[in-house]
Amino acid sequence: MSIKGKNILLGVSGGIGAYKACELLRLFVKAEARVRVIMTEAAQEFVTPLTFQSLGAEEVSTSVFEPKLYSLEHVNWADWGNIMVIAPCTANVIGKMAGGIADEVLSTQAMAFSGPILLAPAMNVKMYNNKAVQKNIAYLKSIGVNFIGPEVGHLATLITATGRMSDPAVIFSKTRQILLGRNDLKGKRVVVGAGPTREPLDPVRYISNYSSGKMGYALAEAAIGFGADVTLISGPSNIPVPPGVNIIRVETASQMQSEIERFCIGADYLYMAAAVSDFKPASFQKQKIKRTEQGLKLVLHPNPDILKSLGKNRPQIVVGFALEIENLEARAFDKLRDKRLDMIVANNPSEEGVGFGSDYNRVTILTRQGKPVKLEKLPKFDVAIRIIEESIKLRKRDVPKNKR
Repeated sequence: MSIKGKNILLGVSGGIGAYKACELLRLFVKAEARVRVIMTEAAQEFVTPLTFQSLGAEEVSTSVFEPKLYSLEHVNWADWGNIMVIAPCTANVIGKMAGGIADEVLSTQAMAFSGPILLAPAMNVKMYNNKAVQKNIAYLKSIGVNFIGPEVGHLATLITATGRMSDPAVIFSKTRQILLGRNDLKGKRVVVGAGPTREPLDPVRYISNYSSGKMGYALAEAAIGFGADVTLISGPSNIPVPPGVNIIRVETASQMQSEIERFCIGADYLYMAAAVSDFKPASFQKQKIKRTEQGLKLVLHPNPDILKSLGKNRPQIVVGFALEIENLEARAFDKLRDKRLDMIVANNPSEEGVGFGSDYNRVTILTRQGKPVKLEKLPKFDVAIRIIEESIKLRKRDVPKNKR
């Protein structure tokens, strides 16, 4: 399920984190969601309604007594939204929601809204740890309200503690997971490999590739949305970790292999989207290699093929990825058979708009028995959903496996 075309009510309450709501709005708009913003009076002391309007909000509401909100319009807004996200969410707003108080525009909209609600708390650590606040949070969770954060970070009081609002990209990710809201993988263990690996040459240099990790992180995020227990084995990447994902960070191909094998014990699915280095230097130089006019002869040895070497602990469904410039399907199918995979996802990074670092991908999904499934150019999160859906279908078919 794409976030495109979804109706999002973005609530903004009065805290220094209100400026981050601008970035969150930008992420929603970039994903082609429709957003209406609801601001408390205190929020307007930090960010103006004009800012949100300029960033793409369809409408901005600041009072229940606005002409457009009089005559029960607040109920119409509640019916319009697919999800309500309040970021930042202060202790005051949390208390009002827990106590059933609707005395201004945001609390009124929240009371009228019957869909999923996501709160991103932001407040001073002493306020957050207050017993009344914790009781209110516990109660709201018990009735199905979703929370993301707060995180440990640098607060407005110039201390580092719990209370900082989650990063907008993390809130965006959690919003997509909630909107996906499926249980196809509930109780299932999923392992995802993502990002590049680095093979050190000397203390300051390494061999790597251009992989950003976006496809693997999208798979991990989507798998959470399907209800799975997800472990993400990631090479170096600066992408925020999707909410709910167990992250294991590695550097080299050998470290990736070790962690993949460890977490595949008892796992149901493996999606190996990592761009593992095919080669590593034959030796590591303990001192920085000095520049010489004679140049440098570099000897490389092959890294182990992680998927091909999976042993008896391989999950029931193993999905590989093939990056090919020529003869895409034929070469991908050869890898499918050679590595004893259940499914392989093939893509050509030279195609315009789907290369390394892009938010989009165009892939072909192949299995050993079925016809190739060719996807149009889609956001990587949507591609991830389709990959997971196809793998679920494959598992349900329970095709006999020669590899076992």
